[in-house]
Amino acid sequence: MQQKLEPGVNTAMFDGVEPEVAFSTIREAGFRYIELAYNQGYVGNLDPSLFGPENAARILDLLEKYQLQTRALGCTMNLAAPDAVAQFTTRIQFATRIGATFLNACIGKREDRQTIIANLRELAPLAADSGCVICIENGGDPNYDVFAVAEEGMALLEAINSPAVAFNIDPGNTVSLRPERDAINECIHMLPGARHAHIKDVLCKEGEFFFPAIGEGVLDYQPLLRELEQRAIPCSLEIPLRMHRSSDTLPHRASQPVDPAISLEVLKRSRQQLEALLGYPL
Repeated sequence: MQQKLEPGVNTAMFDGVEPEVAFSTIREAGFRYIELAYNQGYVGNLDPSLFGPENAARILDLLEKYQLQTRALGCTMNLAAPDAVAQFTTRIQFATRIGATFLNACIGKREDRQTIIANLRELAPLAADSGCVICIENGGDPNYDVFAVAEEGMALLEAINSPAVAFNIDPGNTVSLRPERDAINECIHMLPGARHAHIKDVLCKEGEFFFPAIGEGVLDYQPLLRELEQRAIPCSLEIPLRMHRSSDTLPHRASQPVDPAISLEVLKRSRQQLEALLGYPL
């Protein structure tokens, strides 16, 4: 029997909101999985203590309180930075503490490709020993353009050559960074190397990129959802409401957090759309 999809929710939409509000809102919207968004350059207050044991204990308490589970951790960072291996090691340790398997990360610039490969080769055994998979993500802006499409990504995986490094595919990022490509098709071509996926829709307005409820943008997710189902690849909705990309694709973060009531309605609409596409309740 084919496994049904059980999408989670990435917490980027709750940037600047208390974690407990994010957890309770996700649960109220009817989802059972949460992906924390601890992404360098996209959310505020990325203090190193977020990856420490005290915060891990707090997250475990919230997971239990709201009867949520976590499979993935969003932890985008520059993997060519001088201390990248040490920094990412703390993320692997944190993921292990909270029970997350997949570390989803955009990883840096094309010009730093060789350094990124070397660092991922060093990190891969640690991830494997921890029961984790580093899921490198196709980027959406020039700060994370080391790969954007299938052939670039496959070449990276081949160079790293470890089962502990795979893809987290994100069609929404392809729309901004490589608009000439078919975003859904590119991500389908990456599925042989994928262990996780982000479901992100994109609305293009006056040359800029915004992130609406699923089904309210330019992407038709049905073909990809069916492929994820068949391959039993988990996914999360990533709807970064506080952020948009300008015409140069760089991210811009609004001065104030989004009202959680708005996030709740966006999640409910997204869930309804996914249920219509999949043909069963989530």
